[in-house]
Amino acid sequence: MTPFFAPLKLLRGISFNLAIMLSGLSLVSLLLAHAPAMAQSLEEAMSAAYAVNPRLKAERSRYQATNQGVWTARSEFLPTVTGSYLGEHNARSLNSTNNRDRDFSHELNLSVSQTLFQGFAGVNRLNQAHEEAVSGRNQLIGAEQTLMLNTADAYLRVVRDLEILGRLRAYTAVVQREVTASRARYRSGDATRTDIEQALARLAEAQGNSDQAVGDLEASEALYKRLTGQIPKRLGWPAVPKSILPANLDNAISTALQNNPSIRAATADARAARYAARASVGDMLPRVSLESEWENGYKDNLSSQDDEEFRFGVRVSAPLFTGGRNIAAVRRAKFTASQEEYELDDTQQIIRENVIRAMKQRTASRLRAQAGKRAIEANKRAVKGLQIEFDGGQRTLLDVLDGERELLLSQVDYVRARYDARIADFFLLANIGRLAPRHFAIIETRPAPVSRLVPEFPPENLELGPTENDTLETQVATSSHVEPLGYQSQANGSINWVNWPYRNGTENETRPAAPRNRTRKLWNSLAALGLHHF
Repeated sequence: MTPFFAPLKLLRGISFNLAIMLSGLSLVSLLLAHAPAMAQSLEEAMSAAYAVNPRLKAERSRYQATNQGVWTARSEFLPTVTGSYLGEHNARSLNSTNNRDRDFSHELNLSVSQTLFQGFAGVNRLNQAHEEAVSGRNQLIGAEQTLMLNTADAYLRVVRDLEILGRLRAYTAVVQREVTASRARYRSGDATRTDIEQALARLAEAQGNSDQAVGDLEASEALYKRLTGQIPKRLGWPAVPKSILPANLDNAISTALQNNPSIRAATADARAARYAARASVGDMLPRVSLESEWENGYKDNLSSQDDEEFRFGVRVSAPLFTGGRNIAAVRRAKFTASQEEYELDDTQQIIRENVIRAMKQRTASRLRAQAGKRAIEANKRAVKGLQIEFDGGQRTLLDVLDGERELLLSQVDYVRARYDARIADFFLLANIGRLAPRHFAIIETRPAPVSRLVPEFPPENLELGPTENDTLETQVATSSHVEPLGYQSQANGSINWVNWPYRNGTENETRPAAPRNRTRKLWNSLAALGLHHF
């Protein structure tokens, strides 16, 4: 290199340092452009979503509609009072005398009916309605926590995409400076046309990535606005309350199995299905009701009483033959209850998987973020070294461009790792049932639950009984890989079965022993009707 080009080398160094400074200013200006004076915290975003989100409002209305089933079931225990009034005006024409005969009649009727016994179907249906209300309440809680998770995800997406866009624009500014410097060196004879084309190729790549980042940011902002009804303002990386995070994996699993609203809702659905099965059996039993009726009849006008009648009695009715409809209803209810139990098992396994995945993801993301920090520092030193070696003629422009791109990739990967780690925290909290609005300074507004006025039968007493696919043999439960109603979770995630009734057609069954031969025929008859466990 001749002394003539020494000032040009100095100019290249100044140009590179100036590009770095300008790129930093570009990043700051981008952040300020998207950052008004007042910052918006994650708690504020969640509060806005909790107040205006239409999906959550729909869930509240659905829960209130479900609660009405309790009042409907309660009405079965109250008397039914019916009143009626009939007024008639009859006009008849007599052809022989050309006279018209007019007749006025009025009739008042009042009837009262009170059910005394309905085969315990009313009690079971009331308990079923209460369990459905419990399920609806837990579904509402689950909808709240899902909204909190989605809001946190949208918030973090905006933060992530905004920071990535800033990095890409800063990188684009650096590459633009390299293109300008390459053209200056080409005019002075210190570079070739190839150097310019390589720099232009990297510039086009950087501009394309920046345009894609703008689209990603706008999509994230649209999601944020849909959930919160607000335009994202000055957002920053939120902190997760450490007090509600689980201590370890075993603690996370046990907490999820007890607190997850989806599991609680599925548990209530399974209990409701068992009560429905018991109610369908009760429909096959006699019904006893107390009935009374008062009737007054008038003719011509209200002052001329014609007759008065009062009846009082007890009515007993029983379905003697329904063409098999009642038996089919019992079997259908039992299979439905079995279906709900299997769905509960599936929900528990899904939640267990989600908890394990979230715990592993948050650990891996944190390690990746730490590695990303180290990679950024190393790439910064490498870029400085490459620039010095390039100025000394030991490196090409392509080497410098590669180093700058490696620095960009490490920065972007670090940002994505931070996002993955934070969203894994919120995903974990949602699955263990601790992503409640109250943990983020939000006042929860839910319709009040309906109080229970009837005794609640324990689930182990709500046995379904064998169906036509079962054999009356004693079997021992040999598997504990799922957790239906009445389970007890251990700290390590294993299951301790507690007086759990058998299932239909599975290996987890404990059936009553077959009776002696002299009563086998009676037992089979009761089993066919579904009454042997009533």
